[in-house]
Amino acid sequence: MCKGFTLIEMLIVIIIVALLVSLSVPKYKTAMEKARAQEGITNLTLAADQANGYYMSHEDKGYTGFSSNYGQGADKTKQVYFNTVGISGGGESLTLSIARKTGAYTLGMQLSGGKVSRRTCTGDTRLCDAIGWE
Repeated sequence: MCKGFTLIEMLIVIIIVALLVSLSVPKYKTAMEKARAQEGITNLTLAADQANGYYMSHEDKGYTGFSSNYGQGADKTKQVYFNTVGISGGGESLTLSIARKTGAYTLGMQLSGGKVSRRTCTGDTRLCDAIGWE
């Protein structure tokens, strides 16, 4: 009687391992993209906080005059996966957006009256759903 595994037993083990890997890789990629998206969400939220602070201190002008230079001393995360925050609008409403460097999606925030009125994610809908930013 020989000690060891037969070829069939080894093949079954390899098939089981391959099946487990094929099931876990998509979940891993989704989790990694969620973690990467946190950089963009953090920078977008910091810009929104600065814009709303500007709005509160300049209520007579609203967001008019707000630029990315306002509050330069504020901390923000390193920009590894995302471009800088884009700003458009003025007056009573402002739109902030930040794009993934790969171009897969863009996160956005609409501000109105010193508050966040809407969050958007445009681009790859699968990634937007995974991030949970609507």
